[in-house]
This record gives sequence, structure tokens and C-alpha cells, in this order.
Amino acid sequence: MANPKSHRLPTTVRPQKYALTLRPDLAAFTFEGEEDVVLRVSRPEKTIVLHANELKVKEAGVTLANGSLVPAANIEHDEASQQLRLTFPRAIPAGTATLSLKFTGILNDRLRGFYRSKYTTADGKEGWMATTQFEATDARCALPCWDEPDAKASFEVSLVVPHGMAAVSNTPIVAEKDLGDGTRLVRFAETPRMSTYLLSFIVGPLEALTGQAKRGTRVGVWATPDKVRYGEWALENATRILDYLNAYYGVPYPLPKLDHIALSDFAAGAMENWGAITYRERILLLDPASSDAQTRQNIVDVIAHETAHMWFGDLVTMAWWDDLWLNESFASWMGTKAVDALHPDWQMWTQFLYLDTVRGLALDGLRNSHPIEVEVKDPAEVREIFDEISYSKGASILRMLEQFLGEGKFRKGLRAYLKEHSYGNARTADLWKALEAASGRPVRALMNTWVRQTGFPLLDVRIERSGGAATATIAQSRFLFDNIVGVADRKTRWRVPVSIARAGSPKPTKFLMERKKEKHSLGRARRLEDRDWIKVNAGQSGFCRVNYAPEEWDRLRSAVEAGELEPRDRLGLQNDAYALTRGGYLPATSFLELTAAYAGEDDATVWRTIAESLMGFEALIADEPYLKRFDEYVRTLFRPIAAKGGWEPRPGEGHLDAIRRSTVLSRLGHHGDPKVLLEAQIRFRRYQKDPASLHPNLRGVVYGLVAQEADRSTYETLWELQRKAVLNEEKVRLLVALTKTKRKELLQETLDRSLTDEVRSQDAVPVITGVAIAWPGVGRDLAWSFVQKNWDELYRRYSPSGFLIRRLVQVHEAFTDLGRAREIERFFRAHPAREVQRTVKQVSEKIRVNAKWLARNGRDLARRFRA
Repeated sequence: MANPKSHRLPTTVRPQKYALTLRPDLAAFTFEGEEDVVLRVSRPEKTIVLHANELKVKEAGVTLANGSLVPAANIEHDEASQQLRLTFPRAIPAGTATLSLKFTGILNDRLRGFYRSKYTTADGKEGWMATTQFEATDARCALPCWDEPDAKASFEVSLVVPHGMAAVSNTPIVAEKDLGDGTRLVRFAETPRMSTYLLSFIVGPLEALTGQAKRGTRVGVWATPDKVRYGEWALENATRILDYLNAYYGVPYPLPKLDHIALSDFAAGAMENWGAITYRERILLLDPASSDAQTRQNIVDVIAHETAHMWFGDLVTMAWWDDLWLNESFASWMGTKAVDALHPDWQMWTQFLYLDTVRGLALDGLRNSHPIEVEVKDPAEVREIFDEISYSKGASILRMLEQFLGEGKFRKGLRAYLKEHSYGNARTADLWKALEAASGRPVRALMNTWVRQTGFPLLDVRIERSGGAATATIAQSRFLFDNIVGVADRKTRWRVPVSIARAGSPKPTKFLMERKKEKHSLGRARRLEDRDWIKVNAGQSGFCRVNYAPEEWDRLRSAVEAGELEPRDRLGLQNDAYALTRGGYLPATSFLELTAAYAGEDDATVWRTIAESLMGFEALIADEPYLKRFDEYVRTLFRPIAAKGGWEPRPGEGHLDAIRRSTVLSRLGHHGDPKVLLEAQIRFRRYQKDPASLHPNLRGVVYGLVAQEADRSTYETLWELQRKAVLNEEKVRLLVALTKTKRKELLQETLDRSLTDEVRSQDAVPVITGVAIAWPGVGRDLAWSFVQKNWDELYRRYSPSGFLIRRLVQVHEAFTDLGRAREIERFFRAHPAREVQRTVKQVSEKIRVNAKWLARNGRDLARRFRA
């Protein structure tokens, strides 16, 4: 095998081109394959080592440059390392050779590798299709290969397909041949040089809607024949996104076609296979009669993310998985830029703070987080880093860097990077080099403090005012949630781009903070001193938290009430306060006082952030006697904006108005507002008689609030609606609603049904996590017991995807009892799982922080809610 101390394959033999033929059997759930791999051999070798997993290699041989065939003397498969060792009777000489293999494999049911997916047509007909998911290290489950991102090669794929089935792969079909046995051979054009994890092929009863981009690229949206008509929204936006990215990158998309394929069963949201992007059905298909505004946005957002990968990730690929962020962070950041260009009224950069920055900060505030650049050894470690650090933190620091360098210089550097490394691999240092050359700024020195260190800075601000002038003294230290248990980190330093807004000032003050503590003049006030406020991290441009002296928090609270801060600053201020109280930097009562100032708020994304903070707060006090008084507090906060928006869409109403309405009504109902709960019941009864009567944007709200109060009859009605739903979007909407029932026995039944045929494997995880989150006082205990009881099956199903198994572990993080932390640690010592080692540590850390938070704040909260 390879060096036992190394997780990498030897580099003396590398692939140049694969010619692959696969014959899937959709009745037996197996496949047969054969391949010829053109190799470059740099020195004589008697052994060839490559990857194979869950495959049986029956024949292997090498054809030398002189035409002679050398059969393998020994074929050995190491299951632990997922490596295939081929030993030959004599050394394969340096130069070019062709490796030929015949093998068989399984169309598995674990949503990885080459797997089977069950579909159901509108008339109830069921059948199977075969599809792929190779990222990060599962191409080896479909073909023996060099399954490492820097082992780029071209691929010429052929599939033996049953009549009546379509075949889709990365490139267009170039030839088809009837084999006379009910199948046909479909051959695809050779791909460019690319990594194995980007290879894809799908066999199923699919049809396509097609369009054409400005540069002539054919764009297709594929689905089963009864659902393909729901692909029009995706096709329209996919074409526009491709046109935008072609113009932005300055490097034309290199393939002749770009397909988007809807799958019934898919572990991830989508996958950026070059030229053949695969999606969960509900993230690609839209029914104007039943799809809501959030689904409309999600489709565009995910298409933009995956299409951005066609350059960052596909054309230029990270050299190894420790630079995964080069793929995912850029796709998240660039996807937001593309959606914002297409739909400026959606205010995507404000939404970006909620969807990415807040989530990145939440994970990176843990001691058991990890750097953006993280050492990766084996496949389990690869799967573990597909998290909010690689996606959201990375995207957030790119936004910060773009604002620091300037949009034009940043874009110039990206274009140079793409052109220099096209069809090859790159490291983070290569990107910094290109941006330094374009900007003339010390990008590497600045950004290394962000990508090589765990965590982010807390800026502690002290303001001095005198005669209208003001100075800001700012000290930086690492923000940590476990600061509340007395564990601090005051040594780590960042180079922080700082932007400071001030009341009445047209432009913020900007500088680069490089020392532990700095003092900066902010000039003279343009307001009377008693109305002067100063907001650090203006526009939430930096990836950091900010704390102030009590009197400055008071000034900023008044600015919120007066509507003087921009939405991004209002969002950031509230979320900072929540995080600061969680970490023990502020008392919980200060957070509640600040949040009460948002009663006049009208921005949808700010309300979503507030709602999420209050959900976290509720989880912490779920077992406390004053929970009902907290419910009153939330109802008082949300009622004005709910009354302003009402239940019915108004003429001229926008996309964000619909999202705001669903946010505030669902939270009001959750906290027991009787009028909202009654209205939901009335609309649900009307819907049962006339489905068209319930606006798509209200379906999730009404289903959830009806389920919340459901008796057995209503509970079964919701399950029946779920069974009859045509699109997966509606099925998931109903499944999520079913996790919100208050009745313990019905919550348990929802959990039990999640692992039956009533729920698709991909949808069971959000059901289990939903039970834990909706009513934490009851649900988290039920969910934890359920996960323990069914761990073997859950691990079998979801460990290959990484992020799904992590989510199941994360359902326990809302516990506030130290005994639960010890219990979880004991369980995972008895059930070791490499894919969740870091997640278990994170959950344990969160529980300890929660327990300390409750001990520190409980008495003050009890007094506050008695008042």
C-alpha cells in the first residue's frame, strides 16, 4: 500500500484519462463496470495503488507503450484505507501505460457514491433511478480511481441505459447505440481535466426544459416528466446567473452545456458536478400555485452558489481538502453577489449577515471550532469540515476583504487567479498572491490572521467625549462563549479592518487595527452630545463582535428606537448583544432591554435575526417557571409588526414583506397569541375545503400553528396531506409542521415515523432535529433518547454525508444540565464516530456554557419576569 504514515496515494503513477463504461441494474441494485485509464508513470513501479471502496475488481492489467499486456499478479483491497493495490510480475516502465479494470459494485441506499433513488409519479407509479454524489471521497464507490482533488484527468463516460430512461453526465451525448436487449449504449463527450469528485452520471426517467445563455451554452433543467414543468423559474434564473458570472469572472464557462437535475433523494442541498449540477427536488422545482417566497429565493440562491463553483472549485480546484474553503466560501460569497445583481429588492447582503455571518460567528465562538485552513487526513476528517467555518466564516471574511481592497481591485485579482490556475489546482497562498498583485496591499499578512487562527476578535470599545470631539479606545481579544465559565484568550491577535459610524456623519471612519489596543480620533460630533451615538463595525463589514460601556449601549438603543441606524447595523447590534450575553460579557437582562427597542422595526431580515436570538433564549429557559412571562414579552414585541403586516398580501408588496409576515406570525403563534392561533385554525379549515384559498406564503405558518395545537385527528390529517403532496417542498413543509405539536405522545410518534417509509431518508434528519428545537423543554429529551436508541441505523444512513450525522449530534446542544454533557460524552465514547468527534466536543462545550449562563442569569431573569 501507500506509505502507512501517509493518507495520500503515491504520486509516481498518475491518471491522465479515464474511459469508463457502466451498466447499472435497477432491479438488482448493482452495476458492472470496466475502464481504461491512461497513466503517466514517472519511475518504474511493480505496484499501482489507487482508491476503491465497496467494489469488487475482477480483472486488472496494464498495456505498455509497446502494446504488450501485463496482467496483475495480485489484486488486493484494503478496506480500512479504501485503497486498491495491484501488483505486477515485473515493473511497469516509466512513460505512458494504460490500466484496464473490470469490476462490480452496489447501487446503495446511503445517498453516496453511485446510489439508487426512488421516485413516485403523480399517478402513484413508483420506480428507481441511479445517480451519483462523489464529494468528498466517494467517486471510489463507483469506479477505481485516484480520488484526490489534485489527481485531475479527463473522463470519457459511457452508460448502458434501459429503454425509456434518459442519461445525463458532465458533457453532452455524442453517440447512442441500441444493444438489442432492451438497453442502449450512451457515450458522452470527453470532459476537460477535472477532479474525480466532480464526475457525475444519472440514469432515470427524466425530461428537460432547455434554454441558451448569451455565449451559446445550452442550459437545461431536468426532472421526472410529471414535474419538469416546475423547472421554469430555475431555468430562467440559471440562464441569467450564468450570463452574470461569465461577465464577472472574465473567463468564459468552458463547457457546451450546463444541466441542473432534480433528484428525489439527495443528502446535500446541491452538488457542483461540472456541467451536471444535482439538487434536492425542493431546491430546484417551483410550483407558482403552492411555492412560497422563501422557496423562490432558495432556488435562485443555491443555483447561484453551485454555478459559481463552475469556476471556483471546478475550473480551479483546491490542491487538497485543507483548502476546502477556496471552493465553498467563494461559492457562498459569489452566489450572494450574483443573486443581489439579479434581484436587488431582496437585499441579499443584509440577508447574507443572517444566513452566513451570524452562523459563522456562532460556531467560531466555540473553543472547539477550527481554523479555515485545517489539516485533513482521512475521509472522515474531510466530511467533518463541511461546516459553517468552511462556508460562512470564509464567505464573510471575503466580503470583509473585498470592502477593504475595493471591489475593482478584488475582482481584478480574482480574474488573474482564475486565468493562471485554469484546469489545475491552487492553494490559499496563490489567491493571496493574485490579490496582492492587483491591489498593492499586504493581503497575505492581513488574511493569514483570519484563515490560520481559530476564532475571531471581540472589540471592546470605550468612548471619550470632550467639547464635541470624541476618541475611541478599542482593545481586541478573542471572543469565546466559554468566557462565561472563566476561560479567556487574550493573546490571539488579528489585523482587523475597522469601520466606525457616528450620528450625523456622512461617511464612516476607517482604519486597520493591528495592535492589541489602539486609540483613534473620531472628530467632532454633528449632533448634540446627548443624541450622539457611535457604532463600531459599521455595516457589519468585519467578522467580529463589539462590546461597549453601558452608557454607549444606552445611546445605541435610543438610535434603534429612533430608526437612525441602517438595517445591517440594527441586525448586527442585536445579534452582538445576544452573543455577548451568551458568553457572559453582558447580563441577559441587557439583551432583553435592547431587543425591546425593536418594536418599531420593519426590516424582514432584522426580524428573522431577532426571532432566532429569542428562540435560543427560549431554549435556555425552557424548564424555568417564568417561561410563560417570557412568552408575554415576545408577544408584546411582535404584535405591532404583525398588526402592520396583517395576514393578507397587499398591492405592491415585495418579496421581503412576505418573508417578514411568515416570520412574525409564526413566532407570535408559537408564543401563544390567541388571535393568531385562531386565525390559523380558520384558514386551515377553509384550506381543507378549497386549497387555493391559502396563499403559498402562509402555508408553512398555518400548518405549523395548526400542528402546534393538534389533536389526534388533526395530526393524522397533516400526515395524509404530506402523503398526497406532489412536490417535495410541500412534503417537507408538512413534515416540519408535524415536529411542532405540543403533545408529547404525538412528538414521539413523529420521531418513530421518521425512520419508516413515510419519510424519505433525506428528510428524516430535519424531522428529528425539528422535534428537538420546536419545544426544547420536551422535544430535546425525546430526540436525544431517539438518537441513542436508533444510533446504529442513523449512523449507517448518514455518516457518509458528514453534515447530516453532525446535525443529529447537534440536537443535544440546547441542554442546560451538566449531567447531560457527561452523558453525551459517555455515549460517544461507547459509540465512536470519527465523523462527529469535533461536533461532540462542540456540543459538550455548549451545554457547559448553557449551564453556567443559567446559573449566572437565572435569578435576575426571575426577578425581571415577576415585575
